[in-house]
Amino acid sequence: MEHAGRGALEGAALATTWHPILAATEPEPGRWRLVDSTGREYGTVTILRVDGAVRYRAEFGGRLLGWGTTLRGACERVHQEFVRSHGPGEWPGYPDFRAR
Repeated sequence: MEHAGRGALEGAALATTWHPILAATEPEPGRWRLVDSTGREYGTVTILRVDGAVRYRAEFGGRLLGWGTTLRGACERVHQEFVRSHGPGEWPGYPDFRAR
């Protein structure tokens, strides 16, 4: 395992295995809340059976993002949306300079 260099973290092991699933708490069986560093919920994942198959419903801000086949994948999807929400918005693409 890698260790931090100088300063307050000198000799401390670096967290190299963090995953969005670690941001999830399970207040009730089958429902996970993803929380930020201040404890605020930013998304949820719920396990359900859809046509007999286990699926994970991923939501961000009350909006359905999609259905996952694993808890890990559903948590990643919610967390990616959380990270995107801190940016300026969707990338509009390159401008068409030929139009002028």
